[in-house]
Amino acid sequence: MLSLNYLNSIYSVMLSRKQLALLSVGTSLSFWDIFNVPYIIDYSAQQFHVPSSSPVANLPLTTEMIGYFLGGATNGLVSTYLGRKKGLVLTMLIIAIGSLIGLSSQDFLELSIAELLIGFGIEGEVAVIPSYVSEMTSASFRGRAVGLVNLGGFLMTLVVGPVAIFLGSGYWRLLFLAGLSMALFSAVFRVTLPESERWNKTRGEKVRISKSIIYFTLVWFFSYFAGYSLFSGTIFSIIDGKGFVNSSLYFTYILYGDPLGVTLSSILNDRIERKWSSSFSNVLSGVAILSWAFLSGLPFLVAGFISMFFQGFKFPTMYAYTSENLNTRVRSLGMGIADGIGHLGGAVGPLLVSLAYSTSPYYAIALMGLVSMISGFMLVKGRKVNGKELEAITEEVKEAEFDH
Repeated sequence: MLSLNYLNSIYSVMLSRKQLALLSVGTSLSFWDIFNVPYIIDYSAQQFHVPSSSPVANLPLTTEMIGYFLGGATNGLVSTYLGRKKGLVLTMLIIAIGSLIGLSSQDFLELSIAELLIGFGIEGEVAVIPSYVSEMTSASFRGRAVGLVNLGGFLMTLVVGPVAIFLGSGYWRLLFLAGLSMALFSAVFRVTLPESERWNKTRGEKVRISKSIIYFTLVWFFSYFAGYSLFSGTIFSIIDGKGFVNSSLYFTYILYGDPLGVTLSSILNDRIERKWSSSFSNVLSGVAILSWAFLSGLPFLVAGFISMFFQGFKFPTMYAYTSENLNTRVRSLGMGIADGIGHLGGAVGPLLVSLAYSTSPYYAIALMGLVSMISGFMLVKGRKVNGKELEAITEEVKEAEFDH
């Protein structure tokens, strides 16, 4: 049983709602950069006279995924050995540097370097935010807290689309400006945050890579393979092929499913068992993607919206679920490895989908849909976590791994 004195010491230092809201500001600007990418690829490809569906045009997206891989592991180590707070500050500084380079970029090489750094910072954010918030909130509020902190980021979708279309191909570099300014603001705020007491109490323990980390790395790899393929230049080509003239505008209509999914998931994150919500969101998104092959016009847009809805729905629940299944000593590192290496799926996915599209649009659609479903089916093997203390879940994981 868990010690009452231990729990009292943990709950004596919890995040206030104001602190959670201000944490969300930094997270929202990192996600602003994620949603920038499809528009940046489309507009920069026009300016640099490169087809938006070509591997060259998708190079910034690929380097961003590589940045995710590097950033997750690096900031996971920083947060594991030096503290969660130092990791929180580091992410914002790296995003600020990448945004500055992107703001002044003149070709795909500079864009790729900018997105590499931004991806590094964003994945560092993903590595530490779910861990820190999970450790600094109560068991009954943990799922919603993780979801709500990330909610501000995904709601950036509502802002990015109209701003990107307003700026157009002539001023697309200004999309980097918000990330630069707010990342600096967030870095200053985060210096004032308290350190995680759970981290303090386990900082001397040995770090071990568990089977759970490997399992969630594979889950995230397949999930990101499908998810980031939906942000690639190939999607604009698919929309064009369905007869829509302004692909950027209609992509925005589809993209709005994402923040709606995140919003509902964040609200319901402690009401629906996260094992099932994590699984079903990936499977249902895959089913909706497969339906694209048979649809056109308004039904196609509705199916695209549904695909994005479940892609958004998966994030609050999968972020919380992954962090809960890792013990405190390895939580931020495990999140960084699982989500960071998992993002290599986001690097591979757009390239393979682009190659599949060169043969047939139907191959590209089938590839995205089936891979999304694979990640969902893998999560069926998980355990129930809602309402349990993190330490109790850790004991269950240890027993399960020992039995095997």
